[in-house]
Amino acid sequence: MTSKMTKDAYENPDVVEGYIKSNALKPKLFEFIENFSKTIKGKKVLDLGCGPGHDTYKFSELGFDVVGLDYSSEMIKRAKSLKDIENKPEFIVGDMRDIKDLFQEDSFDAAWVSASLLHIVEKDVSKVLEGLKKILKEGAVCYIGLKGGIQGAVIVKDDKYGKEIQREFIFWERENFERLLEKFNFEIKEVTDTQQGKTGGYPTNWLNFFLLNHK
Repeated sequence: MTSKMTKDAYENPDVVEGYIKSNALKPKLFEFIENFSKTIKGKKVLDLGCGPGHDTYKFSELGFDVVGLDYSSEMIKRAKSLKDIENKPEFIVGDMRDIKDLFQEDSFDAAWVSASLLHIVEKDVSKVLEGLKKILKEGAVCYIGLKGGIQGAVIVKDDKYGKEIQREFIFWERENFERLLEKFNFEIKEVTDTQQGKTGGYPTNWLNFFLLNHK
């Protein structure tokens, strides 16, 4: 599960505002989203672990019907007011480990899971993947972005969002996550490595998985 220290950090209004200034006002993945959107066959998209909703709104602006889900009620509160657009996304407070119970089977044509699993301990990631299998349609596409490196959990203390906080991050070795995806019958279409930002003062290596769902 997500550690209490991590959840408490993202429920702090000051931290959320700092997060928005750092990430939502200057989004880094819009080109990724535009390219990914071209592979979606349908209109229904789930932004899993949406934070303040910057990516969610981008999908909406591209014409999709989008649901953004996050564990933090403060993040969802800010997401609802982040932008004023005609095609407004739906935002839900929820635990991504419970998505198989939150949504009906075959509800979505795509899932965007960007920097979301990095706070979910290894043993619980299977619950998320199991839920995605259920709520994604046959042939649905999915993007998952993870922190890559030596496998395991690291507690990071910093003040990058204007207030000193502690959060737990989970790092994955590429081969281990690939084996887990194969266990759930996700077809791996592409994996890329990118370096962006820092975690605990060190450059972050991101593993970007582009997947196809098979029932």
